[in-house]
Amino acid sequence: MINPLSLVAAAVAVVVGIRCAILGCKRPASSSSVEIAPGVRMPLVLNGMSTDHGLWLASGGRGIDTAFLYGDELQRHVASGIAASGVEREEVFVTIKVNCCPTDRCSRFCAHPPRPTSAPPMSVYNGSEMLEHSLAMTGQRYVDLALLHFPCSSWDDTLAMYRDLEAARDRGLARAIGVSNFNASALKRLLRHARTKPAVVQNALSVAGHPAPHRGEGTACSEGAPLYGSDDATLRFARRHRITFAAYSPLGSISRVDVLGHPVVREVAAAHGKTPAQVALKWLVQQGIAAVTNTARPKHAAEALDLGSFTLSAREMRALSKAR
Repeated sequence: MINPLSLVAAAVAVVVGIRCAILGCKRPASSSSVEIAPGVRMPLVLNGMSTDHGLWLASGGRGIDTAFLYGDELQRHVASGIAASGVEREEVFVTIKVNCCPTDRCSRFCAHPPRPTSAPPMSVYNGSEMLEHSLAMTGQRYVDLALLHFPCSSWDDTLAMYRDLEAARDRGLARAIGVSNFNASALKRLLRHARTKPAVVQNALSVAGHPAPHRGEGTACSEGAPLYGSDDATLRFARRHRITFAAYSPLGSISRVDVLGHPVVREVAAAHGKTPAQVALKWLVQQGIAAVTNTARPKHAAEALDLGSFTLSAREMRALSKAR
């Protein structure tokens, strides 16, 4: 029987091959990554919820970010993109996020899980089992970084899920582990009890509005609020404890921040002959913060991966940091 995933990978391979023939498949810059754990380097720009990771890899991108909660279809796009790219697996950095249900927030995902109706409830899965499912969907034997997507509804459950990730790392399923949507106080509590310090904390963060102008309370997934660690206090805590900060929603699409229209961002972009998106991403990576963007367009991928061609001055960095 023919595997449908193989057919998809073959089709993507043709498209990627044509792109490479026309545009040339680029290689990433050696300085475009950060060491998050001994021997583990993470690209400073990653592609998130995309349906075309093959394009990202052909453009020179090497970081891909996905999650159990994104559902099987989006995770399969990771598998087809990598398989069709011709890029060696060791050159690609894959992040997978697993979650607990119920969560402390964003529990609407638990009410409507993107899973087959025949599957057991997500609450019966531990972190290792979820990771194994995501590995199967993405076609990987291991993941470079496994994150706990949100804190659980109880601290005991949160610590149990994190210990599942520690066990997964010990088994070779993950090269490094970390958390997402944890604020400074949650990180501090985790450090007191965890056996392994999180290598990465991935929270919403962007220029021109962090935290976002909402509190993020309740179950509505209002990312960008201090409750989710999208603030300078969490960033300072992470730096003090040598935890790499990764920013999702770097252009404000999820946190509902008008990054691209902010006058300071546009002014700096005009001065460098770059796009507002490039300036917003550069503001992050120049601080050593990884940016998880999302694109399936060649022009946007090329722009996101062309951040080494300019440098923001200290004055510009200060102005962007103060922009609200």
